[in-house]
Amino acid sequence: MTAQPATAVVIAAGGLGTRVAGWSPFLPKEFRPVGGRPGLLHVLESAASGAPRAVVVHHPYYAPLIDWTSQVVAPGALARYQELAQQPVGRRPSTEALRVDFIAQHGPYADVTSAFNGAEHLRTGDICLAFADNVDPSHTALSQLVAAASPGTAAVLAGPFDLDAAVSHGVIICAGAGPLRTMASLVEKPSRAHAAQLAADHGPDNLRLLQGRVRLTPRLLRHLSQAARRTAAEPKLSLALAAYARHHPVEVVTNTRPVIDLGTPDSAEAEAVLARTPDPCEHALQTQERRIREEHSP
Repeated sequence: MTAQPATAVVIAAGGLGTRVAGWSPFLPKEFRPVGGRPGLLHVLESAASGAPRAVVVHHPYYAPLIDWTSQVVAPGALARYQELAQQPVGRRPSTEALRVDFIAQHGPYADVTSAFNGAEHLRTGDICLAFADNVDPSHTALSQLVAAASPGTAAVLAGPFDLDAAVSHGVIICAGAGPLRTMASLVEKPSRAHAAQLAADHGPDNLRLLQGRVRLTPRLLRHLSQAARRTAAEPKLSLALAAYARHHPVEVVTNTRPVIDLGTPDSAEAEAVLARTPDPCEHALQTQERRIREEHSP
């Protein structure tokens, strides 16, 4: 299949990080370092591999940080920093050619709102939606989604089924065979017992865990708009996708590379990733934080 370049990318960063409320009032969770750099930069680098343009939809509370952020990711920003710091000029960032806009989210907070805000700003056809707190260190997930899915068809990125991780993900029940499946239905964050039953009923190979990358078509956006008007509270994006999949194809592209959830930085997953980082200062800080927690634990 010929790869189809993404028209544009909407990066949903409209949350306040309430799951990590200890420090999220002071710094967006999307700025948490992964491999020595803010997680948001990894998301932008992944976007740059598949599109020429991106818009970051952020929470209005963080607006004072946006001017600085836009300077940091602007063309030539790293070279200017290295000059000011009297450091040798390093590699050119892969985001240099990516046009990035930052807009404050308006409307009730929901993933669907971020998608609407971004689509309204971009005014284009198909868009890819990436969740800013789901970091792909390999920077390949978005381009993989675009290349593997059929042109003009809604699609999602999903990881292999894992019983322990299923309780914090949308579990997709797939139809078809091969690397490219179709969504038959979805169960949002099942209990462990329910997830085990799904595996017994359908087979683990026919289950996938929804990850934070979605290709939205104009038809899917219209469906989301209609679903939002029918309810007092905006529908959860994963459940709206499942409803859409009853009448229209939603392709499921399997990604075997790890995706880090910055919304749960104290989870075993994030701890393991940060422990493997080559940045010694970051690793030392993580070790110190862990020791302090152990000393003060009952």
